[in-house]
Amino acid sequence: MEIDVNEMREMMVNAFQLRRVNDKFTFYYDETNNIRKFYLTDEGTNVPEHNNFVLGGIVLAEGQSLPDIAALRGKLGMQRNASEIKFGHVAKGDFEKVLTSKKLGTFLSWLVDHGIAIHYSSVNIIHWSIVDIIDSILAEDKFREYSPHHQYIKNELYRLANLDEPKFLALMKLHRYPDIQPGGVAAFMGSVNEFIADRNPKNNNLPALMLDAIVKKAASLSELAFLVHEEEGMLIDSFQGFYTRPIMLFKNSTHIFDRETEIEKSLKDTKFMDGSRHVDFCFSDSKAEPGIQIADVLTGFLGKYQSFVEEHSLPELLTRKKAWNAIQISNFELLRRLIDHSDEVSNAFIHRTTAMDSAWKDETFLHGLPAMPYLL
Repeated sequence: MEIDVNEMREMMVNAFQLRRVNDKFTFYYDETNNIRKFYLTDEGTNVPEHNNFVLGGIVLAEGQSLPDIAALRGKLGMQRNASEIKFGHVAKGDFEKVLTSKKLGTFLSWLVDHGIAIHYSSVNIIHWSIVDIIDSILAEDKFREYSPHHQYIKNELYRLANLDEPKFLALMKLHRYPDIQPGGVAAFMGSVNEFIADRNPKNNNLPALMLDAIVKKAASLSELAFLVHEEEGMLIDSFQGFYTRPIMLFKNSTHIFDRETEIEKSLKDTKFMDGSRHVDFCFSDSKAEPGIQIADVLTGFLGKYQSFVEEHSLPELLTRKKAWNAIQISNFELLRRLIDHSDEVSNAFIHRTTAMDSAWKDETFLHGLPAMPYLL
């Protein structure tokens, strides 16, 4: 199968005013929290924790080479018989425990000192699983006036669903989500309406009012555009789209992924074309690719961080930060410097699929930007 990358990438570039996507970079990738499939069960979902899936790593500019990692291995105290650097060699534990690692500081400083940029896609799997409810409603012409506000409406739905996630998941399971039968739309939307009304009875903000309005009106729809003829209970059947996104977006770059059996199989016969030219991507053994080893450590750390932000309110995040020791503060500052540098190179390196509240929390917590008042 051949895929023309240009139509899709032009939409992304224009929509988000992305910079330097035509440059020749070399991307190295690894992933963390890769559950491969995410589906509903009688107990909730097939996995006990809903951590963010993160696909990311490092980016080298044209003419920039990866420094010899032998010196880094030495600084990290790696055993000679250790075939590759892994995140577990650098730090272990939850995010705040990981931040106490002096080896993590050594690793992050190495990236900063060599001017190496990072990239990642972070996916909140619950948010990604429920946004089709809003997209399906807004796909109908009579809801067109709400389309400019779709992100705020999705944010409000996720915020309310997150207040009682087990009950919202049970609601979805009851109605065979994401395979809502045409005759079951009214019942499904009625259940969603009851759920949000119970958790936000005052409807005292504009996104809440818009969400309330479209959910009530959607009960009259004959079907939900993106929630019909789907596999019952299957919320995410693959993370393949997050692998193919950068391939299409950075079409002049080289993309080197760690081996991932399922993705590798699904892309085996796929060619990404820029006119008559193949876009260069491959899957490689991390033992033979030092760049993938660096990506492993980085994504392991980023996965801990992204899930930490998702799990805590902004006041909790700021309170915890005040209690950090000097090593934790230094490592967190190194992360900020890496992200700021990478964003300066290209604002397409960082890609987050999550609620707006989560993105706003991150901007205040990591970058010190003014907080949205209602998050405090």
